[in-house]
Formats: sequence, structure tokens, C-alpha cells
Amino acid sequence: MREDDLEIVSELAMLANPHAKKETYRKHVADELKENPDLAFVAVAGEKVVGYVQGDTRGLMTTVEDLAVAKNYQEKGIGNQLIKSELEALRARDAKIVMAEVHYQNAQAIPFYYKYGFRICGCLQDYFGIGHDAIMLKLVL
Repeated sequence: MREDDLEIVSELAMLANPHAKKETYRKHVADELKENPDLAFVAVAGEKVVGYVQGDTRGLMTTVEDLAVAKNYQEKGIGNQLIKSELEALRARDAKIVMAEVHYQNAQAIPFYYKYGFRICGCLQDYFGIGHDAIMLKLVL
């Protein structure tokens, strides 16, 4: 991911977290990109960014911060490529545990994460804001 990608990436973020505000989320994505450039990937079709994944680390604990693919490009293997790249990058950092938070309105993403060994480990009420709960998933590498 590059800084030039932030505009489209912040739009794609709304797919993963319908509660997010684009302007606020753009800053979050930019901050994460500066802190962890090796954990931020985009998928490109032609010259257009159509998906992204971004991670964060805190010691041995890591998080898939975001993973989103444009609706017209879903079910084409792009999400699979993105999560594989992210997990490979996290392994390179010697990550042992990977967490993912899924907005409850995006629960259809859970089977996707299950394909890669993630399992539900809990939920956090109001994680994304009042009334916006997160389903927590965990993968032990």
C-alpha cells in the first residue's frame, strides 16, 4: 500500500465497518501504514485498487486491522490473496497469535476467516461505537 492508495482504501473500509466515518478512517489507515508499512497490502485490477488488508502488531499479539474487497471483485479470490499475504508478513515478524475483529453487520465474513484457521473467541460490545459490536476471531500460528 502507498499513500496514493489512501483515498480508495478509506472508501473500501466502509465495506468492512459500516459504522466508520471515511475521513476519520483515512487517518487511521494512514497512521497504520506509517507504523507498519510491511503489513499493508492492496489488490489491484488494471490500475484500480479493489481491495486491501492491513495489520498491526503488539509484541507477539497481532491484529488484522482491516480486510475489504470492492463488491464487484468479491468471490474472485482477491480476499484469499490478501489474507495469505498478510499472514505471511505476520509470520515473518514471528507473530504467534492473530486477532481479527468483524463488525456484527459483516458477520458473513466469518466463514472466510474460518478457512484460514481463525475461530470465534468472543465478542466486544460497542467496540466500533455504541451499538456496534465486534465478533472477535483468533488464529494461533
